[in-house]
Amino acid sequence: MNDDIAHIDAEFRRRFTDETGRVATIPRKDVYRQALLRYATSRFEENRTYTEQEVNFILLDIVDDHAWLRRMLVDLGYLERSNDGRAYRRVPA
Repeated sequence: MNDDIAHIDAEFRRRFTDETGRVATIPRKDVYRQALLRYATSRFEENRTYTEQEVNFILLDIVDDHAWLRRMLVDLGYLERSNDGRAYRRVPA
């Protein structure tokens, strides 16, 4: 990770997460939304398959709107979803 991204990620955590790591407000700026996606992705192990229920459980630890975050992670290529929607995997960085 380059220094600029590390700085943005640190700023995201400082501005948008509480002491438990939850995000109270979804950032409006794209640069911080990307940081949110990286933050959420870090909660998933590489080379492991997750069920939708497991993904939802992990994401609920971060935001209330776990369905929105799950869709964003898939749509923007941070997570892969199987064709039947039952399995998810972290995309290698």
